[in-house]
Amino acid sequence: MPTTSKELFLKYGIPSLAILVIAIQFFFIKTQQLNQWKGGGYGMYTKIHFYYNQIYIPDISVDSLADNNNGIKNAFRMLKIMPNDANFYKAAQLVLKATDKDSVHLQLWEPSVNSSNGTYSRVLINEIHLKNQDL
Repeated sequence: MPTTSKELFLKYGIPSLAILVIAIQFFFIKTQQLNQWKGGGYGMYTKIHFYYNQIYIPDISVDSLADNNNGIKNAFRMLKIMPNDANFYKAAQLVLKATDKDSVHLQLWEPSVNSSNGTYSRVLINEIHLKNQDL
């Protein structure tokens, strides 16, 4: 009995599409520094939500910067979601333009919980040192 194209699509097409989406997700996690929460949530329960990542800039109040400047607020949000080099550079540029500093040192820290011994700490994800002359 010949199989119809609908049966072939259901049997091979949909599983192939699902595998392709998963492969693309893992590719972006490894190459674009996306976290597991983006792109379908594969592995989203393996890490603490990116919302709790902390942006730290020495001698500058990050909260005040974000409250007073929507561009910086959006850049910080994107930096927490996708902590890649391009987003670090964009956020550091905006901070330099908004402040009277000669340089900025921007860091992104991720909370880390060790359930076996009950300790809570932070881990540095990435950082950038940007000077006004680098713009």
